[in-house]
Amino acid sequence: MEYKVIKDNRRKKMVMMVEKDGTVVIKVPKWTRKAVIEMFYNNNLNWITAQRNRIKQEKDKYIPLSEQDIKRLKKQARELLSAKTEYYGKIMNLRPQYVKITSARTHWGTCHRKGGKYSICYSYRTIFLPDRVQDYIVVHELAHMVHFDHSPAFHALVEKILPDWRTLSDQAANFKDYHIY
Repeated sequence: MEYKVIKDNRRKKMVMMVEKDGTVVIKVPKWTRKAVIEMFYNNNLNWITAQRNRIKQEKDKYIPLSEQDIKRLKKQARELLSAKTEYYGKIMNLRPQYVKITSARTHWGTCHRKGGKYSICYSYRTIFLPDRVQDYIVVHELAHMVHFDHSPAFHALVEKILPDWRTLSDQAANFKDYHIY
């Protein structure tokens, strides 16, 4: 079989993914029998083939960046996102301890809480998003300083600042050009 299995005590369901190199990863509850995993794999062979084909086609869309390019983009992102964080922070009466720019590939931004202090990290890739979607990312992360979850109260706070947050959230989730490495 051509797959990697990750067993986890906390997992309740089996999940399958195809990584960028074509490797199939199956995450399963710790108690899952090998025969069940093999059946899950075999029942999804068409899906696996489709995912591998999609990955192969998308590789042509990747924009390779040099270390110098990334350094320049991080600087631009720091200036832009720090200014946006300060602007929306004033409106929301919130101020994170610091803003950090990372090379994260799977998250546009994250909010961290340590003690009673908050910091916000943004991926430099956020700079490629439309301006209004960047605003949404900033407001979303700032809102976590008040509600460290995605509760109705959290979304009400985001909506108070950006009434069109749902559309902006969808745009962030569906942004097609997130193939920058």
